[in-house]
Amino acid sequence: MRSAALTLLLLASLACARIYRPVELAAARPQPQGQGLAGTLVPQPWGDNSRNEGKAQSAHLRVLVLGLDNPSAAGLEVLRLGVPEGVTALSPEAAADLVKQYSMLHLLYPLIPALLAGGSSGAGNPASWGPTPAMVFEAMAVLGLLVGMPNLLVANNSNRRLGEFFQKHAWSPGHLEPGQSRRGLVFLRCQDPSTAFQVKVFYRAGDGEQVLDLTCPAPAPR
Repeated sequence: MRSAALTLLLLASLACARIYRPVELAAARPQPQGQGLAGTLVPQPWGDNSRNEGKAQSAHLRVLVLGLDNPSAAGLEVLRLGVPEGVTALSPEAAADLVKQYSMLHLLYPLIPALLAGGSSGAGNPASWGPTPAMVFEAMAVLGLLVGMPNLLVANNSNRRLGEFFQKHAWSPGHLEPGQSRRGLVFLRCQDPSTAFQVKVFYRAGDGEQVLDLTCPAPAPR
């Protein structure tokens, strides 16, 4: 039953799904800088969701909180963000797709043994007692179904909740009244995952368009 042992090792190597643990949006409170727009970029913590964090690091994705404050006496309009060459701003849906768990992978728990059972001979060795290889794989397929389906449901639910968090808190341009603050998530994918870079916030105050330069910090060493 060497093939059954190898199948068990293969299935054991498949990671179980992880439950998504809710996190709070990071504080990003700019210090007033006189007239004009004030802002800051800070990394969004992942909390206990280390698997999603690992996927983000592998994909060179930085999830940050952009905090903006209007300390002036007049309203202003935040227009858009500008990123340097080699950096791409992603939608919350695209960012969530990069860090989601592979839910369909858990179908391999019952599928692999079921396929092996179909390819195994139903007859055992007449000189020996015990189950046939087909019977062993069929039992493994049933066990795999009992393990795989809950993991699939957990992964799907975790992916949904993370996607909802990204969409709910995603940053968007808009009007800022005097003294008003706003913060939201931005999703930046960069070719060089280890460096800091500048992000430009374009806004209109009065009749002219202005630019606020913010620094996206380099990730902390792992």
